[in-house]
Formats: sequence, structure tokens, C-alpha cells
Amino acid sequence: MALAGRPAGLLVIGLHWKTMDTPVKRLAVVVQRYGEKINGGAELHARLLTERLARQYDVEVLTSCAHDYTDWAMAYPPGPCRVNGVRVLRFPQPLRNDIGRARVPLVHKLRFKLRHLLGLLPGPRVSPPNGDPFHDGVDFLRRQGPHCEALLRHLADSAERYDAVIFYTALYEPSARGVQVWGRRSILLPLLHDEKPMYLPVFGTVLRSAGELIFQTEAERELAARMYGIDTRKAVVAALGMDVQVPSSTAVAEVLARYGLQPGYLIYVGRIDVAKGCDELLAVFQAHARSDPKARLVMVGQAIMQIPGDPRIVGTGFISEADRNALIAGAAALVIPSRYESLSMVLLEAMLLRTPVIANGLCGVLAEHVENSGAGRAYRSRRQLRVALRELSALPPAERLRLGELGAAYVQRLYAWPHVLAQYAEAIARVSRNPPADQARVSTTS
Repeated sequence: MALAGRPAGLLVIGLHWKTMDTPVKRLAVVVQRYGEKINGGAELHARLLTERLARQYDVEVLTSCAHDYTDWAMAYPPGPCRVNGVRVLRFPQPLRNDIGRARVPLVHKLRFKLRHLLGLLPGPRVSPPNGDPFHDGVDFLRRQGPHCEALLRHLADSAERYDAVIFYTALYEPSARGVQVWGRRSILLPLLHDEKPMYLPVFGTVLRSAGELIFQTEAERELAARMYGIDTRKAVVAALGMDVQVPSSTAVAEVLARYGLQPGYLIYVGRIDVAKGCDELLAVFQAHARSDPKARLVMVGQAIMQIPGDPRIVGTGFISEADRNALIAGAAALVIPSRYESLSMVLLEAMLLRTPVIANGLCGVLAEHVENSGAGRAYRSRRQLRVALRELSALPPAERLRLGELGAAYVQRLYAWPHVLAQYAEAIARVSRNPPADQARVSTTS
């Protein structure tokens, strides 16, 4: 008996499953990359949550052997290992584009371009699947990678191994196909962005296949409803608990001196990449710096794109968490230029460090954070960004302190670990009472 949505060649999941009275103890977390030095928001999110869940559950991470998403090269050996005490099971994958580049069909590119007009019409923005792998996006998933067929086979064989599986994120094949294999005992964190690939019909199927959806913000939940026509009103909004080590004023001064910085600089933290809006930030900053000789921009993180050889721009590469926190705490403002964020942990961490923020208001999630906290500025054009850079670089100390306190209060209210973990525990308990995929199939056809 074939299961709809099962990848070809996968073994049938057994029909024995835990009763609703059995305590939930065994979890799997599926994510495309996993490791202490993985430079990615979704991957860090997965690791931080997993390490917290591992205090309460028997947790195993299922992931690829890749470190770098740009090529999916085999950076780690396949098989079991531990990361910060958490069991990790790695599965091999081919290089990215091993059978050709992943492409979004023109019809879906047009829907993406016309999404605001489509929003005025009844019905979802994304078209339904028609069974063609290229049209639906199944081919895109395979080519984009990481393609971990052994991971999917492992899931198909593991109905008795895990009580529930948490999947990060909808965009990548391990979770997109894995949630369809595993079925209703799943929790999917889509980490949805309003971007071109998400207009592929397969992603509507992916979200509908999950036992529960957990969104990071109200903006993401509303986006899923608009894009796929899914009723998300009962879906959980539970992001991540946020805590950060606040440096002393002495520690901040020492780190600034080490990097040759004076107060008043701006900071960006994350992957330095065109996809994150860093090209626009650099161009606007350099225009701003021509009228402000004291302007400085510190960029912390891995550089995927070239950083200009400008003495006013300081690239640090990877640095310790303590140094990073000190640099954020000492900055006039943290800048987030990305249009595609599903949470932005670094923005929330900056708020906890009482640093004002400047965020791209074309990203609904970032706009929501800034509007609801009052802790900075959201911009929608290069001109508005330049104004925000100028204004927040020159904030009087009392105003900077006021914005900082607003940001800290916002994060403490919404992103406390006890509250977040309670929401995940309730979701895990609910989905664990569902039958495995084949059992659900039998119960509806026999």
C-alpha cells in the first residue's frame, strides 16, 4: 500500500504507535545543518531550542554532513556524534547542483512579482500542485539540497523510535519531504519568508502535512494564511526564549578599545551577504559617512560577499560571544537590512542589551518587532535608511536609554524561556497522540 507523498523507495512505517497515556520522552529534530559554528539563523534557532528540550526529553538531531549551505560539501563524517551533549545523527548528501541548478518556474516567479495584486483577489497567492515535479517544486527541493535520502529512510523506519519529530524549516528538502513521510506526529516550524521559492505549490502541501505548525511571529502566521489559504488561526506562535549575558560597562570599554572604536558606531551582526541586504547597507552607509566623518560601521560574521576596503568599515569575522555582546551593547544602533526574516534573534538580543535597532520595514516580521516595541526605526527605502543611520548615530544619551528600555521590556514580555518551553511541551503532547502516517492512512481507508 503506497502512502501519498512518500518519496520513492522508502520503507513502510510500522503500524504500532504509542497510546495517548504513554509519556512523551523521545524526540527527533530535523534540520538541514547542525553544529556550534553553523552560521545561520534557522540552524542557531534549532540548536538553542534543542539544547533546552534535551533537559526534559530524550532528543536526537537528524541532519546533513554539511557545514556550508552554498555547496553542501561533506564537512562532517556520517553517523552519530554529540554537539554540546546532544546526540546528533548525520546523513550524507551530494554537492549542491549535482544534477543542475534549482530553478523556480516562470509562472511562480510572476506570482511572486504580482503578489500584492494577487492579495487583492480572493483565494491564496500560491497556485495548487498539478502533479508535475518541476511545476510543483519537488524538482527544486532535490536540486537545492541538502538531498539526504538516507535521512528520509531513517524517518520511515522510526515509528517506534520517536514519539514526535520537530522539523526546521519548510524551505529545505529534509523537512519538506520529511514532514510528509513522518505525518501527523510532526511539528513544523516553517520559518516562512515572502520570497520567490516559497511560491512553489509544494510548500502548501508541506504546511498542510504537519500535525502542528509553530510560527515565530503573528506576521509569519498571517503570511502563511495569505500565501497558501491555510487556516492558521489556531496555530501556535512560539518563537524562542531569549537570554543574553549583559556585559559590564568596563567590559564594553575594553572591547571597544581593542577594536579601535569610539561610541557612536553602527553594527551589523550575521552573515555578510547580498541575500541579507548587506550590499544596500554598505552603499547607504558610505553615502551617510561622506557627510559624517565620525561614522563607523562594524560588521560581525562570515563574509560571503566582499567588504569594501574602507577604513570606516570594520569587519571582525567570527568573534567570541562575549566580544559580540560587548560590541552590540556599545553601538549606537544595530542595523538589520534583510527583507527576509522569520524572527531575527540578533535583533531581539540587541534589544535585551538595550541597544536601539534599525530594521528593514519591508520585512513584516522586523516591522512588527519595531512597531510593537518602539525600540528603533523601520525603513522602507534607501532614503529612509540613510535618515535612520544619521538620527540614531546622534541620539542623546537619555533618548538612547529610553529606546533601549522599551526594547528590553518587549523581549522580556514575549520571549521568556519558561513561557516558550511550555508552549512547545503542549504541542509535543498533542501531536504525540496522533498515529504514524500509515496508521492514519489505514484508519481512513479500512
